[in-house]
Amino acid sequence: MPIVIDHLSHTYFDGGMGSLSAVEDLSLTIHEGKFLAIMGHTGCGKTTLVQHLNGLLLPSSGRVLVDGLDTTDKKQRSTIRSLVGMVFQYPEYQLFADTVKEDIAFGPRNMKLSIEEVNLRVSRAMAMVGLSYDSFADKSPFELSGGEKRRAALAGILAMEPKYLVLDEPMAGLDPQGRRQILQMLEELRQSTGCAIIMVSHSMEDVARHADRILVMKAGKQMYLDTPQSVFAHAEELSKMNLSLPAACRVAALLRQKGVDVPLDICTREDLEAYLMGRLKP
Repeated sequence: MPIVIDHLSHTYFDGGMGSLSAVEDLSLTIHEGKFLAIMGHTGCGKTTLVQHLNGLLLPSSGRVLVDGLDTTDKKQRSTIRSLVGMVFQYPEYQLFADTVKEDIAFGPRNMKLSIEEVNLRVSRAMAMVGLSYDSFADKSPFELSGGEKRRAALAGILAMEPKYLVLDEPMAGLDPQGRRQILQMLEELRQSTGCAIIMVSHSMEDVARHADRILVMKAGKQMYLDTPQSVFAHAEELSKMNLSLPAACRVAALLRQKGVDVPLDICTREDLEAYLMGRLKP
């Protein structure tokens, strides 16, 4: 079963002075195993939206169902949070335990799993994020490098084996190599476990390459919900929203201005290279 967002609206300070509508009448379905990217200008409601997916925030109106479970039902919320793992921006700030293995074990222990199952999940999650158990398990999280801290924090969520993984700007502050490593890890996770990825991101290149669908938000509302190729075809509208296009889209647009008949659905470097190489063939 999927996550169903049904006419969701959220208003901060609802009914009071200075009330603010952050999400307005938004509906979509998130299927298992799919990669949904969420884009939009700062303050458009992206973070507010994803915090509804595991009941951190509750709807002002509408509803969110996770595998048929309603986030407003307190009795179902713990099950929902075991299904939906949430990784915040700068997840390394979530680290708190004396050792890496204790930090990663925190979630599974709260799920009342056996010691054997907890230990298995800890070692498996560390392997998923590329941290050697022998080298890192007994280290203090605060001895790790920035990239290692982020991996350890992500392992703590993965150890709960969520069906849906929500990430709010997970690559913030990382260099290009660090971003590529995180994205490769997410793709491998999706392929190996069938976990859905819901990722808030400002990186158009990453979104174009990895997402199955993109949700573009503006002032709390849905502007577009479609494949990367279809969304990035709206170049003029996205530009008006201060959203830059992937480099391949910009190059393709320049070529079209020069009279080259480049297809509108090109949005990655690989697609552009394949098209240009095809034109060069005799």
